[in-house]
Amino acid sequence: MYKMNKSRIYLLLILIVLLQGITYAQTSSLVSMGSNGNLIYTPDNKGNVVPDFSAVGYLNGESPIPTIGVVLTVNPVAGDNLANVQNAINQVAAMPVDASGYRGTILFTAGTYNLSDTVTISASGIVLRGAGFNGTGTNFIATKTAQHTLFNFVGSSSTSYNSSNSTRKAITDPYVAIGKKQITVASGHTFARGDKVFVHRIPNDAWIILLGMNLLSNIDPLAVNWTASAYDMDSERKIENINGNVITLDAPIMDIIDPVYSTGELVKFTDNRIKNCGIENMRISSTYTSSTDENHGWEAVAFDKIYNSWAKNLEVYYFGYSAVHINSDASFITVDACKMYDAKSIIDGGRRYSFNVDGQRCLVQNCITRNGRHDYVNGSRTCGPNVFYNSSSTIQNNDIGPHHRWATGILFDNLVGDGRMDVQNRLDMGSGHGWSGGQIMFWNCNANRMVIQDPPGDHINWAIGCVCPDVTGVGDATTEPLGVIQSLGTRITTIPSLYLAQLNDRLARLDNNQFENNNAGFSMKLSPNPVSSTISIIANQPFDKNCTISIVNSNGQVVINQIDTINFTNDNHEISFEVSNLSSGIYFAEIINNSIPRSIKFIKK
Repeated sequence: MYKMNKSRIYLLLILIVLLQGITYAQTSSLVSMGSNGNLIYTPDNKGNVVPDFSAVGYLNGESPIPTIGVVLTVNPVAGDNLANVQNAINQVAAMPVDASGYRGTILFTAGTYNLSDTVTISASGIVLRGAGFNGTGTNFIATKTAQHTLFNFVGSSSTSYNSSNSTRKAITDPYVAIGKKQITVASGHTFARGDKVFVHRIPNDAWIILLGMNLLSNIDPLAVNWTASAYDMDSERKIENINGNVITLDAPIMDIIDPVYSTGELVKFTDNRIKNCGIENMRISSTYTSSTDENHGWEAVAFDKIYNSWAKNLEVYYFGYSAVHINSDASFITVDACKMYDAKSIIDGGRRYSFNVDGQRCLVQNCITRNGRHDYVNGSRTCGPNVFYNSSSTIQNNDIGPHHRWATGILFDNLVGDGRMDVQNRLDMGSGHGWSGGQIMFWNCNANRMVIQDPPGDHINWAIGCVCPDVTGVGDATTEPLGVIQSLGTRITTIPSLYLAQLNDRLARLDNNQFENNNAGFSMKLSPNPVSSTISIIANQPFDKNCTISIVNSNGQVVINQIDTINFTNDNHEISFEVSNLSSGIYFAEIINNSIPRSIKFIKK
């Protein structure tokens, strides 16, 4: 990963890339699988490594999306259903939150629900569930003839810095490398394990000059030059451990903190956002008057001022902007198995961003798009990690990748498109987009063309194991040196998915006691762990004889559904079941006991 030469000798870089593609076919010199199944990372001379992108999605990927019990059932009515749907949400919002942090699920039965305006979910613990999405299930239709969001999950407050001086301390390391989880802070702090914190990166004018973003107006008088104060960025983390002034974070640094170009501080924050919400199993569509109509449903689902929530199994048609838009004040959102088909709008800027992530610590996986523009995309000043995994696009009208103004720490893993995937310097495009991102990884992707440009300094972008006939540094606005290209044309077979490999690696290293579940006095522990054949879950209270267990893999897929051959022992305090047919890996036992969902991790060996 060490960049031997930052010059712009383009032909030489092309030659180096071609040689790398031959030398590292089916492998990468940067990350590999060790003999014990753990990942091995190769640092450059400053300690920068490919970062672990896996700490993303609902509950940080450490628990599957739960199945929340139904507390209210709603049937469609003739005509406009806005009051019908909003009243049901308001009714559940008035219910108490249970021990698991949920109020309950609203089940919308099969039928058509015309909605004349936005439906707002502004309380924690509410799940909207349909009866299917194949056209005969639950169909929500946006009928308003103006741009609007149909389902808006939004809290009333966001996050705020803690005002105490002891919970805002300078980072004192002389250089904080990409991928590093440990940082040193100034003395006198009162941070504690489990604190929510921001890693606050504060760039200076030298960083703006390094990237050349002070010269955009020289190219176009209407372009806006970047200023250092506009690029203060807060990366959301949690403290895992403390050893004196050395703090271990739950996810690595995604952007370099180097006193030449930036300083940093660790800041505790108060989280006032809503959480534990979901929308699932339904079709959502918009009315429209023509293929270029701009006055109709714009965003099907939006998340803002919210965390630990999800959208799954949605089939979205005809919206002008997005199926799901995760806004900048949202984090730990999972978007799973959603589809965005046939957007209706003119094909131009600010339209057809099918799955748009402006938040952080989010996961978009197993999704499909057709006839979008920027289908899997991040916006301005988006802090990573964020992951797009195992998704596809057809009839692409523009590129997949970070779009503008320095998104960092994004993994595009096993994406398949019929157009472009890019990370590039867009210079004066738009109002002065400039560098779209740094520390952007394309892993085992398929595209028709890839622009992978290398930012100045120690910043870096990668394309590893990608199958693409044209990988270039020639972008839309400028030619830049190539980023790191390895195993071009040949997928990395030893690590088919970097996201899943990193997730399994991280979960396997976690102390299993972290997964001991304790809600309202009910706790349980799993044994043995790792397991080869029969597994037991022991609780301090009896299990309900009607409880169900599903086994979910680390990709969120149900591999054993509702085990009905549960063996109860010791007066129903213990459950045992077989897992001998499962492949080796990380799994979760998702248990619904007394209508309350719980999950516990185990390793199948």
